[in-house]
Amino acid sequence: MTILNKDYVSEAREGSSSLLNQSPIYQAFLSAIVEYYDEQEKDLIWLSENLLNEDVAEKWHLDFIGMIVGQPRLLVSFNTEPYFGFEGSYQSETFSTASNPKLGGYWNGMDTFNTASARRLNDEEYRRVIKARVIFNNSFCTRNDLLNVINLLTGNTSASITQPSHGLLKIRAVDTQGLLSYFMSRIDLDDNILPIALGVRAEQVEV
Repeated sequence: MTILNKDYVSEAREGSSSLLNQSPIYQAFLSAIVEYYDEQEKDLIWLSENLLNEDVAEKWHLDFIGMIVGQPRLLVSFNTEPYFGFEGSYQSETFSTASNPKLGGYWNGMDTFNTASARRLNDEEYRRVIKARVIFNNSFCTRNDLLNVINLLTGNTSASITQPSHGLLKIRAVDTQGLLSYFMSRIDLDDNILPIALGVRAEQVEV
């Protein structure tokens, strides 16, 4: 249903005397008062038509949509420190050498992972993660659903999925922002976003 703008100026003039309607001062005064309501109405109509449209939402509007679909903007335990990892991955660096042991990133193990860090998504990242969450919420764990979620998390279409054996998926993708790696580490947690069926193991492999 389309909501039409109400013409407050015309309604006010119809309810005014002919003497007032002929007064330029009254007309200017009337327009100044009604203009505020007219602009406010336009904003409310736009919001009613785009309330759940993440493509046009920004800032608090995105947070509102994220609250509805169950996806917060703040990603807890997001490790932002450089580590030894695959080339092209978020914050990954090379391995050290015998001549320079300080070169490269540290080995990312359970004893070195910084769980106290967090990452607040910007609007562009958050919009993609919300779309991924919507797919997850309605998914039957199909291959296309998983691929679409991965593409949204990485912000590109480089991903590929192979199944070398029963119950094992290998995911290849360019993950420069680290969102895929983050959610790969949370497959067994309540905030998992990757539509992978129970009993299926997934691994992120080098591109």
